[in-house]
Amino acid sequence: MAATACSSPSSGTGNGAIDGAFAGDDIVFAGTDAASADADAQAAGATDTLVAADVQHADVPAVPDVPDSQATVSECLGCLEDNECATGWFCAQFQGSSFCAKDCATGACGSGDTCSAVSSAAGDEIKVCVPTSQPCAGPVDTPDASPADSGSTDAAGGADSNGLICGSLVGPDVPSCCKCAGKSCSANGCYGGWFCNVPTCKCNPPPNPSACGGAPDAGSPDSGPVTPDVATTDTSSTQSITAAGGTLASLDFAIVGDTRPPNKDDIGGYPTAIITQIFKDVQSENPPLPFVITTGDYQFSSPNSSNASAQLDLYLKARGNYTGTVFYTLGNHECTGATNSNCGSGNADGVTQTYTIFLQKMLAPLGVTLPWYATTIQASDGSWTAKFVFVAANAWSSAQATWLEAQLAKPTTYTFVVRHEGTIVTTTAGVPASDAILAKHPYTLLLVGHTHTFAYYAAERQVVTGNGGAPLTGSINYGYTVLRQRADKALVVTAYDYATHGILQTFVVKPDGTPTK
Repeated sequence: MAATACSSPSSGTGNGAIDGAFAGDDIVFAGTDAASADADAQAAGATDTLVAADVQHADVPAVPDVPDSQATVSECLGCLEDNECATGWFCAQFQGSSFCAKDCATGACGSGDTCSAVSSAAGDEIKVCVPTSQPCAGPVDTPDASPADSGSTDAAGGADSNGLICGSLVGPDVPSCCKCAGKSCSANGCYGGWFCNVPTCKCNPPPNPSACGGAPDAGSPDSGPVTPDVATTDTSSTQSITAAGGTLASLDFAIVGDTRPPNKDDIGGYPTAIITQIFKDVQSENPPLPFVITTGDYQFSSPNSSNASAQLDLYLKARGNYTGTVFYTLGNHECTGATNSNCGSGNADGVTQTYTIFLQKMLAPLGVTLPWYATTIQASDGSWTAKFVFVAANAWSSAQATWLEAQLAKPTTYTFVVRHEGTIVTTTAGVPASDAILAKHPYTLLLVGHTHTFAYYAAERQVVTGNGGAPLTGSINYGYTVLRQRADKALVVTAYDYATHGILQTFVVKPDGTPTK
């Protein structure tokens, strides 16, 4: 699929997309109530039809701080915060990234744009003009869904559920801590049928009913998930897993991604309660999970400030609620924050404080000295092998490219490539470069974050887990993903809501990554 890019006066941040990749406008996630959002737009006098609220957020394409004199009115200008956009424009999450977009809450959009209810870069509910005739992130691709996340929209956001309390999400008719101004606010402080997320006091699109504990086999936070047909061997007595590898009776692990405050250097806004509960949930999984893969972005701080260290300390304290091994991945916020940043000696952005602190606090305890590394795990009975290859897309170099080729050439039953940015984020140097290498080798799944939601793209064998505490995009709540090996060596992949332990989505893949039952 050919990429379509919008022009930008300062960054040239058009995102590419490949067939089936998670790009795009009108992306619909589980539980989206487009009709409800559309009705709200009509009430506000918008002349265009709303696209679904569940558009993706891949943080920001690549924009340094923009002085006021340079804040020109331009669609598809990447951003981190509102102050990088022109007066009357917001930094909004849509079409796979964060872009400056015109406020349409009190006026109509121009030709080729649609007034859309989305989340701001900081996670607030806003309405902006989203380009639809020439999307910022290219053509539309829809994530694959499963029966667990295809519930009715009436249950998720219709009139019958206005008083619903779904874990940490509070329905429109229930008084809560969210606040809106100049709108027709519901009792919960949101508008347009959105729910208030109590831990953050941010408004989110209506949740999927299955995440409220209504899905089969949803289990409970105390008992852990009840997933059929997975191996039930207790792994607690097996050899511990390290960066040097290890041995397990069954290949079971969790994925957690993107944990940071909504604003730069905002230590007080760090999502401590959310990431703490996530690690407590992972700890309570039964059978036990011997290790966790994380997909990057553990803080949001100025590149050379001391805030990074303080925020990573908060993350590591929360991580202390889990007794297994945790593997870390370099994200763009562990470089400069910009999506196109490239850190490391000899690279354009050099060695920032955030980069150094990440290496010291997260990787050094694992015995890892570079932000790219790999580990191989073997079955205790010798029946399978699995390698985990951690790519540092924001510290890309020719040396890493050579290393990646060599790692992927090693034959194993399973191959998991872990990287912060997904395939759509072509402004990050290491994404298209590593994708080109990956295309030449077999692999099971590409595990990424960067987009603050959960999604599965079967065509790319790509799983997005970016809902670990960063400002959410769409109706999927904070949570984590669990992979469990079946007796036939297939992997059951299940995404859980951290507050209810409801199943957000579940699917099964073979060792080569192809979907199965």
